[in-house]
Amino acid sequence: MKGWKEYKLGEAPLQIIDGDRGKNYPSNNDFKKSEYCLFLSTKNVREDGFDFSDCVFITKEKDEQLRKGKLNRLDLVLTTRGTVGNLGFYNKSVKFNNIRINSGMVIIRPDVQKLIPEFNYYLFKKLQDNFHTYTSGSAQPQLPIKDLVEMEILLPPLPEQRAIASVLSSLDDKIDLLNRQNKTLEGMAEALFRQWFVEEADEGWEVGKVSDLCSKITKGTTPTTFGQQFTETGINFIKAESINDSGDFILEKIAKISNETHQLLNRSIIENRDVLCSIAGTIGRIAIVMEDLLPANTNQAVAILRINNDICFPEFMYLFLKSSQFREKMDSKIVHAVQPNLSLGEIGNTTIQIPPIKKMSVFKQIATSIFEKKYYNVTQIRNLEKLRNTLLPKMMSGEVKTSYSEENI
Repeated sequence: MKGWKEYKLGEAPLQIIDGDRGKNYPSNNDFKKSEYCLFLSTKNVREDGFDFSDCVFITKEKDEQLRKGKLNRLDLVLTTRGTVGNLGFYNKSVKFNNIRINSGMVIIRPDVQKLIPEFNYYLFKKLQDNFHTYTSGSAQPQLPIKDLVEMEILLPPLPEQRAIASVLSSLDDKIDLLNRQNKTLEGMAEALFRQWFVEEADEGWEVGKVSDLCSKITKGTTPTTFGQQFTETGINFIKAESINDSGDFILEKIAKISNETHQLLNRSIIENRDVLCSIAGTIGRIAIVMEDLLPANTNQAVAILRINNDICFPEFMYLFLKSSQFREKMDSKIVHAVQPNLSLGEIGNTTIQIPPIKKMSVFKQIATSIFEKKYYNVTQIRNLEKLRNTLLPKMMSGEVKTSYSEENI
């Protein structure tokens, strides 16, 4: 391929910068809820970007005591300890102007004269599949810099880098827009539920239990309990980590089981429009099962609520389980053992004000139209992610040509 060059990462036009691990490294007493400089932890750097839902900060004085590990705009952050290979791109969309990394990650800083920062991001996205080869340690997996620098890459000329980054980032921009639309839709539905069924609830409404609105409440089973194993292909097997905070399913975190195992675990076979709730580990992740996920099964960390459609509908139950009204009731019911857990009985026995059929019916029309738009967006997101994930390795290897490469053949 014309102009493409092979490098080891240690010879490529980029720097790999470690964080400051000296005597001035922040202690727990140095962390604040809000201050001058965001101090990243590995929970802030996910597989597909930054997550700023839970942050700690250090003062300007503490920041100035540290020698290394300060981010510049267009740097890339790569986790190298614990969960290895997660990436965050410090582009203009990140609102924080001062950020430092902790000791479980490194900064990848491109030489912008030779390496387009956006292309650098997609270069490391492609490398994610290879990081496990260079990872050592079992209790605490690590990706040492001495091994990272040995990884081999291909770099095209700058115009080709720019063209590749443009194609892939346009897909990511569309995915981001749809995700933001879904957050807005989710917020609208939650606000309506709160207004109709919390703030304006009528004392004359019937008081019942969650179980009164369900035809079935059960939970899943882990295949290994029955001596079965996960497989490379087959029936979808959903775990708590398969559900994100927006109620969507993370397809790359859904395992597979054989059809034989699926039938064996008949108690936990999932049906269309079931409501799922994580009840162990990370408690309270809620999702509604859509038909394109089926056939599917789940494990014992996930509760299955099958709604009685004569008196309720899944979106109502979804919004109730996500409401502060429900979560406040459940906080005292969680058993804090080796792994926090919540029993099916506590969920089923939770009291709930049941609105009249007419009010439920009117809300159903409004809520289902909001969720239908959200489901449509989720389908679009999945298709765009599939396209991006297919194009990424092929474009980064030169197998798929851009308009620039075709002009220069």
